[in-house]
Amino acid sequence: SIPEGSKAMDKNNEPWRLANEYVRIVDDRNFEEAEDIMWPDFTQHGPGFGAESRQVFIDNLEFLRQYSRTFHLIGSQFGEWDGDRYSGESYCIASHFYVKDDVEHKMDMGIRYQETIEVREGVAKYLKRDLNVVWTEDRPLGGES
Repeated sequence: SIPEGSKAMDKNNEPWRLANEYVRIVDDRNFEEAEDIMWPDFTQHGPGFGAESRQVFIDNLEFLRQYSRTFHLIGSQFGEWDGDRYSGESYCIASHFYVKDDVEHKMDMGIRYQETIEVREGVAKYLKRDLNVVWTEDRPLGGES
């Protein structure tokens, strides 16, 4: 294993690494770990909600506890670095599971995250990650439509 801090950061890998950490933190319900991947001045906006700081974002994640579990799948990523700032986009399908009338349901969202990553003192973290929800589908599980 490589001792921490001995390997130079590969900036081109950071968007993928951060997106993967993001979905793990959310799906595992380890919301406080978002501090590891977001700057304190992080912001996020989406349909009907917004967070003007990392702490507000973390507090907002509590709404996910209404679901029995979530499952996020990362798809395409596009973007580019300009110095220490990355502007890009990550595609994601976010599945939210819940029980209604004794039947398990799944609400899926097709999301295009509009994101900004900033490197500060050699560390890359999200500065912004806005949600553009392209589609949603809510249905019972078990093959019914």
